[in-house]
Amino acid sequence: MSEKLIDSLMEKRFAELKEAQQMFERKNQILIPKIQRVPKFLRQNERFYKYCSPKIISFGPIHHRNKNLKVGDQYKLLWTSIFVAEYGNKFDQDANEACRLLLKKIEDNIEELKNMFTEDVIEGYKDSDLAWILFVDGCSLLYFMENVDDRCPEALNLKFDQLMYIWRDIMLLENQLPTELLEILCKDWGPKLGFLFENYQGLGECKRNGMVVIPLENSKPFHILDSSRLMYLSSSQITLNSKENNQMVTQSKENEHNQMEINTILNQDVGDEQEVDWNWNTYKSIRDLKTVGIRVTTNKTDEWTWSNISFKSNWFSGELRLPVFCFNDVTPYFFRNLIAYEMCPDVQYNYECCSFFTFMDSLVDNAEDVKELRSAGVFQNLLGSDEDLAKLFNELGDDLPTKMYCNNSYTNAVAYSKKYILIKLQIEKHYTNKWKTWLAQAYNTHFNTPWAMIAFLAASLALVLTFIQTWFAIHPK
Repeated sequence: MSEKLIDSLMEKRFAELKEAQQMFERKNQILIPKIQRVPKFLRQNERFYKYCSPKIISFGPIHHRNKNLKVGDQYKLLWTSIFVAEYGNKFDQDANEACRLLLKKIEDNIEELKNMFTEDVIEGYKDSDLAWILFVDGCSLLYFMENVDDRCPEALNLKFDQLMYIWRDIMLLENQLPTELLEILCKDWGPKLGFLFENYQGLGECKRNGMVVIPLENSKPFHILDSSRLMYLSSSQITLNSKENNQMVTQSKENEHNQMEINTILNQDVGDEQEVDWNWNTYKSIRDLKTVGIRVTTNKTDEWTWSNISFKSNWFSGELRLPVFCFNDVTPYFFRNLIAYEMCPDVQYNYECCSFFTFMDSLVDNAEDVKELRSAGVFQNLLGSDEDLAKLFNELGDDLPTKMYCNNSYTNAVAYSKKYILIKLQIEKHYTNKWKTWLAQAYNTHFNTPWAMIAFLAASLALVLTFIQTWFAIHPK
């Protein structure tokens, strides 16, 4: 091979290296995660990906050409036509004029909107076609979020089963629409986007109860899945009752831009003075903890906040406080899409949900553990049998990146890492303390029922009476 060919080949390789570096630099400058597919390695897992694919309706360009979702397309056109008519009535326009006005808003911002999707998602779509897709999907989604009501599905011309399947499809990662698109369409329409997100998540409760959403900060989730995710990561909602008008005021104080600060606080709330040593856990599940007197209870405050976990060790018992869960047929879809979302390459979160699922997977091994948590009021299982719920946690554990490293070692790259490991360390110290273990086992063996306690007291009383009788027999005076 001549020197010129070698030099040309080397220049080509150097250019590839430089191009790769520039590509990653451009990606690192993106502050808002783009609408994208589930990461490829998760899509290759059929058991996982089947929970990320819509069953009735699609939103956005990813599943737009799916022929199995044509029924959903008809509903989107219906809801869009009603939305456009209502929009026109508000500004004394006919439906066609309102349609042109809203579509033009999308077309005028199409370049900005295209940048909110990854290139492979919008590949093959003309700008005019993409603008129409975003127009129809955006208007129909806004109409659905305002009028969803699990007590009155007829408001959307749906049966109850259709309503719930569509509600579930909307939260899927590959069905997301950017908040900026929805803001463009609802800017002059009426309800604020924050109210619509809350109304969707509550299946119409906000509108039904006359609730008003007041953001305390510039809260702006990236899309519906992101909004649903933020609900469980901090005590972001304060509900107040107004005696004057019997309204509920939901105040949102979560802001995605201070996510890193929140993670820092949650990692340090156990105390920076505590060092995290490498920890080998000898307990396996909730049942193991029960044998040494550790009982599980629900949190009294912020009971739905996933990070709200604590442990207290007493003389011969321990108390592990956990947040409350309600599991149903939507849960496997929701949890897996949260995992996929946090594992997207441009999402700058710190695996908050993955970290929490890893912690719970360390406590749930089989159906008996689920039964203990259900009896303690931590779990409400509407998903199926206890075996089904245990299987869900075990399957989630197979796909968690945080389980590869963060079970025993602390890292700033994962939210709650230090907090969870310190809690595990406290549990391990209690679990391996022989005196506390023996006392707990004695209590559980001999005083585990009221009848055992009564029998012990009766035996003790008989022993005392026998002693007194013997004493007076020996010393009659």
